[in-house]
Amino acid sequence: MRERAAAPTGYIPELDGLRGIAILMVMVHRMYPRLDGTPWPIEAGWAGVDLFFVISGFLIAGILIDTRSDPGYFKNFYARRVLRIFPLFYLLVGGMLIAFPLLGQAGFLEQSGSPLWYLFHLGNIPESLFGKDPPYWLAPVWSLAIEEQFYLTFPLLVHRVDPKRLARWLAVIAVFSVVMRFVTTAIAPDQERIQYLFTLCRLDTIALGCLLAVFVRSELYARLRPRLTSLLVPVIAVAGVILVITQLDRTTYFGRTLGYSVVAIAFVSLVLLVLEHRGKVATAVLRAKPLPYMGKLCFGLYLLHRPADTIVGGLAAKAGLDTESLLLLPVKIAVAVLLATVSWRLLESPFLRLKDRFTSRPRPGRVGALAVLLLAGCASNHDAPAIDAAAQGSDADGAIAVDATPLDAPPPGALGRVVYLEGQVHSPISVDTSANIAAIAATARTEPVFAKIGDSITATASFLTGFGGTGYDLGTHTDLAAAHDYFQAGNAAGTDPYARSSVAATGGWTTADALAGSPSPLDSELAAIQPRYGVVLFGTNDVRTGRTVDAFGADLWTLVDDAIAGGTIPILTTMPAMHGDPDSNARIPLFNRVVRAIAQGRSVPLIDLHLALSALPNEGISGDGIHPSVSPSGACQLTAAGLQYGYNVRNLVTLEALDRAHRARTGETLDATVTRRAGDGSHADPYRLGALPLTDLADTRSGELDTSSYCGVTSSGHEIVYRLDLTSAVAVDAYVVDRGAVDVDVAILDGSSACLAAGDATASATVGPGPAFIVVDSRAVSTEGEYLVVVQPH
Repeated sequence: MRERAAAPTGYIPELDGLRGIAILMVMVHRMYPRLDGTPWPIEAGWAGVDLFFVISGFLIAGILIDTRSDPGYFKNFYARRVLRIFPLFYLLVGGMLIAFPLLGQAGFLEQSGSPLWYLFHLGNIPESLFGKDPPYWLAPVWSLAIEEQFYLTFPLLVHRVDPKRLARWLAVIAVFSVVMRFVTTAIAPDQERIQYLFTLCRLDTIALGCLLAVFVRSELYARLRPRLTSLLVPVIAVAGVILVITQLDRTTYFGRTLGYSVVAIAFVSLVLLVLEHRGKVATAVLRAKPLPYMGKLCFGLYLLHRPADTIVGGLAAKAGLDTESLLLLPVKIAVAVLLATVSWRLLESPFLRLKDRFTSRPRPGRVGALAVLLLAGCASNHDAPAIDAAAQGSDADGAIAVDATPLDAPPPGALGRVVYLEGQVHSPISVDTSANIAAIAATARTEPVFAKIGDSITATASFLTGFGGTGYDLGTHTDLAAAHDYFQAGNAAGTDPYARSSVAATGGWTTADALAGSPSPLDSELAAIQPRYGVVLFGTNDVRTGRTVDAFGADLWTLVDDAIAGGTIPILTTMPAMHGDPDSNARIPLFNRVVRAIAQGRSVPLIDLHLALSALPNEGISGDGIHPSVSPSGACQLTAAGLQYGYNVRNLVTLEALDRAHRARTGETLDATVTRRAGDGSHADPYRLGALPLTDLADTRSGELDTSSYCGVTSSGHEIVYRLDLTSAVAVDAYVVDRGAVDVDVAILDGSSACLAAGDATASATVGPGPAFIVVDSRAVSTEGEYLVVVQPH
């Protein structure tokens, strides 16, 4: 059987760059002064909307294809569309519909028709068929109407047919749209707006974008990929010649019928060519910060560029300036960007954070990084699920991330996920762990570069900095020389990862601080250096400042998902012991187990620094009780004498972890024998992860639906069951961490399934000897989702 094609994966900044170009085309087309005529390339800027159509079709179809069998498929899709489109749309459009009549524009209804056309995303119909001409600010919503009408029914088609049949349906839709343009042109030769604005005449551009999403998941894509560039360049060249000759004049017979098709084919070819050359010099201009930033704001820019045009024009008139001056064009664009930025931060982002409540569950065989790309749209011209701040904290200048779906399914023949047992400094690199790391790394990133992410234990010059020069000594660890030299080659890429002062590592930070702001420090660092790896150590200040394990876990989980979504492989590190604060030190093992659960659940590397330092004098901690100690000869002296100090050991195990991760990324399996999670999580076959402590990350939606009553509560959702087999009685504490709309409870049952204890976030009881059960339960189907659980001796 032929291997399925690997579709482009991860966040692709070039697509944001293309959206930035598209919105610039639209804004310049609209704002360019027309007093002495308009050059045809400016007049042809309307085609930027068609580029939006193609990208939207590609991204939205990808979401639907990859989630077509998921629970909540329709609910999740439509809820996310509502959260993306409705807030700004109804604030602007609804406000206009209320304000215009109050301001004395009595002819508004005669001019535009019933407001219901616009409130129900049907405004393009009276404009195209009845000749209505809406107010200037309302005019852009015609394209939103076409997309919303298309996406109202398209999810049903994707859900009902397989991808091969879907490709045929999309081809039929595209051809039908072309036929409709010929028919309507013949029936109404004097009404070119029908072909431009009427839904049935414009579906071919969206349909071809959707067809591209089907194509990149096909065997044909795998076969053609080596020759794609040689095939696409002539297509784009021929289309370009045609478009130049016709000057994209949509009022001519050719423009009204086949012109839109040529534009669609050109843009589909361009998007595919960009995907094939992502991360390369040829597409560098699309990764430059201004274009991806414009692409991120494209929805707000699309709706607000006309108000910006009016505002600047009005102020210029009051100041006695020439309102038709070309010099006002950059001012208008700047004001539009300002309005869109304000809209993004104050209105759109708060609603987008709610999108984490409507995510699809992972499925076997689905690469999580692919979902990241396919949710990274500006769609509806502009559906930006890519900017799901609830899952990622915030969005950096183009560092978009969303819904980092784990590879939860085991490989064929395996019992289950690899378990990261305590007692090992490095988590195992199994065949499926290696495959997962390679999947994350499918996104183009700066290969010899890693990022430092953490608090003062990471921000200090004692951490790795010495490896950037000549003042280091590998001692007997000469096997790490190649790894050391590989990352030192980051200098050639313009970034020395050893010596770089990371904006995502600052003294006094908790995990929440790395995610705060827009862009967040994490997003800024990832966007600045595009690292392939990220060394993460947080928790010391979370523990010291009294943050709950739930808050810490949710933030670290989000941070890890953000990194994965952007193609950065996170290497998690447990925090060292803390001296002089017994209460805080007592909390560290629990917090470190949360770190372990996240690393295990996302199949990314873990360094148990706490274990690595435990045998050193004073547990490798310096006199301040918090930071590791440093050898007098330097922190990067990996000699026998140097490795009696905390930072020296941390530098050693971190270099080892970077080496292991890099080898895994290139396909190496370092640990053939590993412990795996057994069972399926049901009452009949509970998950078994070995001895206490138990750490896991799972999804209640993969469990069994149970409406039985225990611990005084009747469940109505799915639940996951874990089994412990104990040789003696043990007092245990069970903790669960969930995020967003996910709400799970935890219960401890004895061997006869009688309830011993239950709680919303924690439960404690004495269990054993013999079997005992931990149940993580969704009290309702509406609150199901991913959680992590830690069970440890009291």
